[in-house]
Amino acid sequence: MSVHLSDTDSRSEQLAASPSPDAASGRTVLDGAFSVLDALAHSDEGLGLTALARATGLAKTSAHRLAEQLVALGALERFNHRYYVGPRMMRIGQRWQPEPLLRRCAQRPVHNLAVKSRAMASLRILHENRLCYICAAVSHGHAYMPDHLDAESIARTATGRVLYAAQPPGKVALPDCWTRSEWHELRESLRDPRVTVVDHQDAVVGMCCVSAPVWWPNGDCAGAVTVTVQADDLPADLRGLVSYTAGRIGGALQQLKEK
Repeated sequence: MSVHLSDTDSRSEQLAASPSPDAASGRTVLDGAFSVLDALAHSDEGLGLTALARATGLAKTSAHRLAEQLVALGALERFNHRYYVGPRMMRIGQRWQPEPLLRRCAQRPVHNLAVKSRAMASLRILHENRLCYICAAVSHGHAYMPDHLDAESIARTATGRVLYAAQPPGKVALPDCWTRSEWHELRESLRDPRVTVVDHQDAVVGMCCVSAPVWWPNGDCAGAVTVTVQADDLPADLRGLVSYTAGRIGGALQQLKEK
């Protein structure tokens, strides 16, 4: 039986069979490749070879060899002597589903919330100090999904305030846009199962949000349900709808645990 390897498969085998980029340090070729990818994932403007070697701790020759192999695989791109994350990593990354169990329990309640509120509804988590969507829905029209890139911008949103305050003390560094006493007061208020947090255009002009925490059965925060409306103020019944939806998702998580 014959087996045909595509050019991409052949290059993948070459990468896997390559000698260690830094044998003296005990790092494997996969360690080196992922350090290159990780360094570039944190650099929107790409990195030249010298900067890439410095960021990864690899020898310059090793960084160059790995980067060129990753370019050949489509995992990186090279423009004007600078390296960037390539389209293959985007395709792989799109298959990642954060908290698949949470997504399963939240999709229908979040959709119903969007329909009832006639606005965008979402469930998000805080992952590596960035907001990450578990699911989102709109009743009609287009969704408005701002990408808050820094911790302080995130913490000014209703979603971010919930997710930061729900973390156990000392687990994450709380942004300075709110005082320590304000964070403490917010954390204490989250003990109320009906609590909601409101953003009156604090993060984006013309956008108001209301958010509520969802809890895992063990008491950890699973995420934050949020409705975003383009208005100067929130409809009177919106806080109750968001709180109810958060409770529904938490109840579904509890039922799965009991099965």
